[in-house]
Amino acid sequence: MRGVGYGGRVSTRRLLLPVLLLTVGFSLGCNSFVQNPGHYDLDYTEIFLDDCGLLPPKDPPSLWDGSLLITGQVVRMDFELLEMQLVGRFLASGEKFAVDGSVANAEVPINGQTCLLDQVSVHLEGDTVCATQFRGVLRVRYEARRPDSCVCEVRARFNAVQDGLRCE
Repeated sequence: MRGVGYGGRVSTRRLLLPVLLLTVGFSLGCNSFVQNPGHYDLDYTEIFLDDCGLLPPKDPPSLWDGSLLITGQVVRMDFELLEMQLVGRFLASGEKFAVDGSVANAEVPINGQTCLLDQVSVHLEGDTVCATQFRGVLRVRYEARRPDSCVCEVRARFNAVQDGLRCE
């Protein structure tokens, strides 16, 4: 039905649509996951592959840090490596999440030489341990047309802790 102005009939759709939008907005904005948003320090616990020579010796075992932002099931991470933004979501279990991101035309040092990369891609999978800690696996891929020595990959297992608050 169509509204006719003051005193006229009002469409049921006009009343239900704002209520529906508010309900969906509130449900998407609520974080029902245990993982805290905020800054995390990532340390590697095992290196599977490091063709790039990016990871320092095990003392300290530091990776790049990141800051999580969680909105509903969507997870964003501001990642320290090349100031990349990773985006993904929580998986069905609600305790695991995956995020991905990439940067094009990055100039980086690899094994003592400077390389202009076509693309740097990152894939991170996290598994919630508690509200202030998650662990997982990380893959960083450097891709370039030439030289071949600029093409490399890092794969590692990591532990991420917020504000030094490890789980008991």
